[in-house]
Amino acid sequence: MPPTLLIVEDDRSLLEVWKTIFSTRGWHVSSATTLAEGLAHLDPPPDYVILDLELPDGSGEAILRQIRELGLKTRVAVTTGSDDLSRLTDLHPEALFQKPVDVAAIWQQGGFAQVN
Repeated sequence: MPPTLLIVEDDRSLLEVWKTIFSTRGWHVSSATTLAEGLAHLDPPPDYVILDLELPDGSGEAILRQIRELGLKTRVAVTTGSDDLSRLTDLHPEALFQKPVDVAAIWQQGGFAQVN
């Protein structure tokens, strides 16, 4: 069974890039552009999440917090343009990427090796 990936990202261009990269490699990809949609996609839990912290209806941090509180095995890569990452200290995302994200470079350098 292919890995499942949820992409929670309100930047439509970046969302499409992530979807294309992973779906062409055989992953089952779903997406959300808001906090509410992202929370709704946690049942059943995906194997992996690429999570933007700045969403139109709230902080993506709430999704990561929900994953941790429920004890889900979902691995999370956070993308953000924020410099204040202290709020993530106790949530331990598996990866953190500062925006703007160079998706191609990350893939080529094996930046997703830990989630592949």
